[in-house]
Amino acid sequence: ASPTTSRRPYRVIQSPILGILADFKTDMSATRKANQEGGIKGFLTRAGKSFYAGGMFAKEKAWTVAQYGGRFCFVVATTSIVVLMPLIFEIMREGQMIEADKLQVKELRQQGYSDGQLQEMGFPKVALGMAPAVLKSN
Repeated sequence: ASPTTSRRPYRVIQSPILGILADFKTDMSATRKANQEGGIKGFLTRAGKSFYAGGMFAKEKAWTVAQYGGRFCFVVATTSIVVLMPLIFEIMREGQMIEADKLQVKELRQQGYSDGQLQEMGFPKVALGMAPAVLKSN
């Protein structure tokens, strides 16, 4: 009654999955041996595969970067249209108002009005040809 004699013998199970795995293992070892060719031919083969894989990686990443860049440019463009265009239109309108005021001031000066009277009428200093207080140097 030794421990080795009381064991039951193990049964070997033949499974189709195990057979497929064994075939896969032998195919992989054959592929590894083929990829490990020596000499210049093996080096060039491995280098070619490496360059191809690097190119495919770069292609994928470049496409991703292009998509993000396109989205960023779209956001910047639409934001600038919504925010900056009204500001530009307002600045242009302000310039036209100043030009109209300057013409009116010129006509009123020819009629004999002084700068003090024109300021009391509400004309801005820019239309009167005077520098605003902010721009005056001491």
